[in-house]
Amino acid sequence: MIIRDQLILDIDNDLQELIKARDIGVIYVYREETGEPEPGPCIEDIDLPDPLIEALERRGIRRLYRFQYDAYKSILNGENVVITAGTGTGKTEAFLLPILRKIYEKRTPKPQAMLVYPTKALARDQLQRINDYLGYGVFSAAVYDGDTPRKIRQKISANPPDIVVTNPDMIHVGLVLSPTIRRFVKDSRFMVVDELHVYEGVFGSHVKAVFERINRYRRNNPPQYIGSSATIGNPREHGETLFGVPVKVIEGPLRRRGIAYHVLVSAGRLSRWTVTAALASVLARRGLRFIVFVDSQQMAELIARIAWRSYGVDIMVHRAGLPADERKMIESKLRAGEISGVAATPTLELGIDIGFLDAVIMAAPPPSFAKYLQRAGRAGRRGRKGYVFTVLADDPIDAYYERNPKRYFEQEIPPLYMDPENEEVLRIHLLALLLEQGRIRRDGLKGVWLRVADRLRYERLVSWVGPYIYPNYRLARKVFMEYMSIRGSGPQVVIYDVDEKNIVGYRELPQAVLDLHPDAVYLLNRRIYKSIEIDVDKKIARVKRLPDDTPYYTRPLYTVDLVDYSILASRTSSRGIPLAYAWVKLSISVEGYIVRNYWETEKAGIKYWFDRPVTYTYNTKALLLKYPENPEWDYMSNAEAFHAIEHALISAARPVCGAALGEMGGISYPSGDIVIYDGAPGGSGLAKLLFERFEKAEEIAYEIVSKCDCEDGCPRCIYSPYCGNNNQVLSRRKAAYVLGNILKKGAIKTVEPLKNKYGKPIV
Repeated sequence: MIIRDQLILDIDNDLQELIKARDIGVIYVYREETGEPEPGPCIEDIDLPDPLIEALERRGIRRLYRFQYDAYKSILNGENVVITAGTGTGKTEAFLLPILRKIYEKRTPKPQAMLVYPTKALARDQLQRINDYLGYGVFSAAVYDGDTPRKIRQKISANPPDIVVTNPDMIHVGLVLSPTIRRFVKDSRFMVVDELHVYEGVFGSHVKAVFERINRYRRNNPPQYIGSSATIGNPREHGETLFGVPVKVIEGPLRRRGIAYHVLVSAGRLSRWTVTAALASVLARRGLRFIVFVDSQQMAELIARIAWRSYGVDIMVHRAGLPADERKMIESKLRAGEISGVAATPTLELGIDIGFLDAVIMAAPPPSFAKYLQRAGRAGRRGRKGYVFTVLADDPIDAYYERNPKRYFEQEIPPLYMDPENEEVLRIHLLALLLEQGRIRRDGLKGVWLRVADRLRYERLVSWVGPYIYPNYRLARKVFMEYMSIRGSGPQVVIYDVDEKNIVGYRELPQAVLDLHPDAVYLLNRRIYKSIEIDVDKKIARVKRLPDDTPYYTRPLYTVDLVDYSILASRTSSRGIPLAYAWVKLSISVEGYIVRNYWETEKAGIKYWFDRPVTYTYNTKALLLKYPENPEWDYMSNAEAFHAIEHALISAARPVCGAALGEMGGISYPSGDIVIYDGAPGGSGLAKLLFERFEKAEEIAYEIVSKCDCEDGCPRCIYSPYCGNNNQVLSRRKAAYVLGNILKKGAIKTVEPLKNKYGKPIV
């Protein structure tokens, strides 16, 4: 590795001096230099109205990029399009200019366009940018969502603007409860969905169902759909799945002109959170402005806490669920340079204007390379040099990329995923559809929608009368109001502070059972709580505040049982491994927990067991597979091999499928049967993607277990922080032996997964 940038050398030296550990520091640097995107025509040559030309000139834009002009022409031609390009490359202009020209040419009942953003904060941020183009009252735009004051909503309803800026949650609820939203949806010629890459997993399944409802509502006059996104692996497939219509894909550059240094930093044997906090303090002391990205609220809180307590650097936390005023205050302080940085969940991955940033720190490799590019694009914009630091620690995928750093920057962008047949999601949307329309014909429902209708009839939420299905209004409306969130598919557990006697947060099932079991330590809003009890039936967890200097955390000890399953698709892998994609019913039982100090290893700690386990049962989707047993091994040896393979395959699903840590779980049996399931109730689409891309995941799993230099298992190969039995019954060597034989010779005999399974399940 040759570092040609003095600042990186200085930061590396500062980091090693601060931590005083030889194995901490920069291990690889990739220099990226990007030229100006391909130019298109001058703005005077594309027949724009004078107010738009003046607005572009005020922003210093004299010429469009080629991809912007291609989008401009396609939208004017009435085509449904998906525009993909990197952060800060001008996607907004690509869709906004043709829409404003159409509005200028033909004045029709307002609004003429709905711009849909995934968060309320982003909608308000983008409104400021949109207003730059509206010019002297020629056009109008306004945000209409749950944070819009009632009086302003009434004014917008009475006199709608040309463009309504909102979010999918508002459309989802409004189609049922708001005549104003129904009118806006009915009148809009354009339906624009920005940040399209966010709509994956369960959230994507919900939003797809919302657009299915819109398409039914506007059966004879569908809107023109426009999607805008960072670069994704399957833009056409994803756009057509989400919108339900054919789309044209227009691709722009990965990033704007400039230089970016992508730096891989080894945490050695230390916690990635400690090294990330230390790196943030180094950047702050050098006067650099930065974001630290993590993938969970708990880790954002932890990094901010370590940075302050260990290094004296005050890093604020930016995450979903913060009060709007607090979130805006943090963004304003970062934009103005009043704070050096923030620890953020993916809330700041999106296009919120936070001014110029020198650097981005990723506390761990993001779930997918597309998300890496999106986050990396926040640094070094506006023609200035940017620095992107990614911390690699004791983790199988981190170790994989530490051995092969070039592969990290050469990897493909995986496809986005969702499960359009998630029955937990469709249950709510079919209820919504019935509440909107009053009744629907049974013969208008096909496949999974019909199965869901039958389930609703069994639950007495709907009635079948002749050829029609009717909602049982009182009960159906009550259920809709209880489960109307589209940010998940499981019921929400209310977190209640017994001392303060107030609600401090929410956690979705089944994750709530793992995070809030009795005596669990739970971080929230930079505070530490201890769970007193969780009542799954009443969906409430009672917690008590712990001192801020509490030095320990907890991990659940649990089992997962496969209660039932039904195969949806099956195939045999190229190496002879039988695979099936299936609906499964799982029962999670938390039987105890382990208490561990922050500096202890993954297998250390003190175990405690409950007299009665905390149990939750739910439906999801899973990949089922069957490896051949080794007849020369005993029961325990086979169990050790297959449990380790299960862990390695779940790790491999991260680069292959874009799965985040904790989004997939697994069960293995000594018989060689393995179940890898979606953590989200109803399914997220990850298991299906792994079913389709299994061969690549199997290759990476083999490298994970065969290239580690540990004795027979460690956090860098097969240990998992989510293992239900504290990483027992695992053998890296035996897993490598099984996978090595399969990759070299293939499987000779194949048996349908779970057909002959035996033994106690291991998770």
